[in-house]
Amino acid sequence: MGKRTVKSSASGNVQHKGRHRFEHWYTDNQVYFITARCRDRFAAFASEQTKDIFWDRFAHYAPKCEFTPWVTSLMDNHYHILGYCRAGRMLGEMMRQLHGSVAKLVNDILGQRRVPF
Repeated sequence: MGKRTVKSSASGNVQHKGRHRFEHWYTDNQVYFITARCRDRFAAFASEQTKDIFWDRFAHYAPKCEFTPWVTSLMDNHYHILGYCRAGRMLGEMMRQLHGSVAKLVNDILGQRRVPF
C-alpha cells in the first residue's frame, strides 16, 4: 500500500489568470525542504529580537505538528528548513501557525505592518 498523500491549494480553481496555481502535497513519514522569504525581501529578521521570535515560535510549533527539524538556517529576510515530518497532514497547519504568529509578533516590534511572508 502506498503512502497517504494530501493535496492542498488556496483555491479550487486549477488556473488563475491563465497560469497553473501552486499546490502543496503532504505525505506522511517524509523529508521536506522548506524555504520562505519575507515580502519584498524586507529584512524583518535583522535584529536579534526578531530572530528570537522566529526561533521561539518554531520551537513551539515543530514538535506540536510532529515535525523534526534537522537543519534550520535563518537569514535577515528568509529561512530554510530541512526536516522530517511524521504526519504530513499537519505540515500545512504548522506553516500557517508559524508564519501567522511570527508575522504578528515581529510586526508589533517593527512598528510597521508587513504582510506575512
